[in-house]
Amino acid sequence: MFQLRRKEARAGARDPFYNPERDIAHLGPNLLRGAMVSCEETYWEPWLKQFMLEQGISYQTIVDTNAPVILARAFNRIVKAENPKVALEAEGFHELPSAIQMLFYTRIGQVCLAMIWAGVKDVSKPDDAPPATVVSLLTDVEDGFKTFLEGSDEDEDAADGSTPDPSQSQ
Repeated sequence: MFQLRRKEARAGARDPFYNPERDIAHLGPNLLRGAMVSCEETYWEPWLKQFMLEQGISYQTIVDTNAPVILARAFNRIVKAENPKVALEAEGFHELPSAIQMLFYTRIGQVCLAMIWAGVKDVSKPDDAPPATVVSLLTDVEDGFKTFLEGSDEDEDAADGSTPDPSQSQ
């Protein structure tokens, strides 16, 4: 998932056993656990409290819908399900109120952002140019968000009712 390796570990030589894909498999459940803990009302930021209030969702609603258990069951389908969407649908997560789904997706996204942030910081030094793979990652993210803000030709075609020509894609 995150194939960046620093030239030297903090202790000196590069750790030959460092394997990001394997490590994500081991760390992923703990990252998800962290996201789940942050779903507790104690950790809700003011914007989230306001949003949930506007949506008519209390913490008790989340408990009553059994949402954490449903998400955990979906996660436990990781080996057998084709992908997360299939697992979430199989467990009925998509049937929960959208504000509850948003809460969990937001928290998981925040944890993933923090993980990426820490990973880039770990392989980069403030005074040096980051590794080429990090430069590529940062450029792709910036370009992707610029495209999102500018809209694509396909969006314009959809707005005017025409069908996009796939051969014209970049």
